[in-house]
Amino acid sequence: MPATSRRRPATRKGRPVLTRESIAAKALEMAGARGFASLTMRALAAELGVTVRALYNYVEDRQDVVHLAVDTLLTSWNPPPLHAATWETSVADYAGSLRALYRRLPRALLVSLEEDTPPASVHPNRLLNLDRFLRLLRDVGLEVPAALAAHRHLSLLVLSFVLVVDGPADRAGDGGGGDDRDEDGRGGGGRGGLVPDAWLAGHADLDIPTLREAAALPLPTPDEQFAELVSAVVDRIRGDLRAG
Repeated sequence: MPATSRRRPATRKGRPVLTRESIAAKALEMAGARGFASLTMRALAAELGVTVRALYNYVEDRQDVVHLAVDTLLTSWNPPPLHAATWETSVADYAGSLRALYRRLPRALLVSLEEDTPPASVHPNRLLNLDRFLRLLRDVGLEVPAALAAHRHLSLLVLSFVLVVDGPADRAGDGGGGDDRDEDGRGGGGRGGLVPDAWLAGHADLDIPTLREAAALPLPTPDEQFAELVSAVVDRIRGDLRAG
């Protein structure tokens, strides 16, 4: 008979079997939904269905939990290979990997505002993936300072895009790839439009004809808007290459 691997049981005597991995996964889930400020040892224990004392058998303190959660998040960030010969596609792929990482747990992105992260606890992917992207741009002809500026520009755009565009669309059930238009083709309806229709209706006395005209125009889907964002970054890099 071939040997079969035994999986660790998920529960024991009706109680969950804790591991550092399961604690990290639940902590990241909580932080992604409500922010790291909501992550207390008592709340985490309640979510896991265990006592606070049980948690301390696996983690040192709350800071250890935060580190585990961030480590779990960054472990999942694995951009596709980057190639200088097709650098425009590689930039788009890298941006897409950032978007997917951020979008899955958007409120966890605010960890730098809510927590103090010791330098030694920075996940290697945070450094390795940045090095790969900078190397890509250096290989196509950018100096390192210009490459770093391009990465900073891209990172800030993707972060703000996920929080401002993807977040509202996802909460509304649009999913990012769907059509964010009303039945009449307008971009609005309070689902990630330029401004919600209710805002305009609530301020019918305001003299804002240009904004009302703009709000009536069809709005690109989140995916179409993201493609525009990436194109703008690629155009900036092309401009830096020409200038160089």
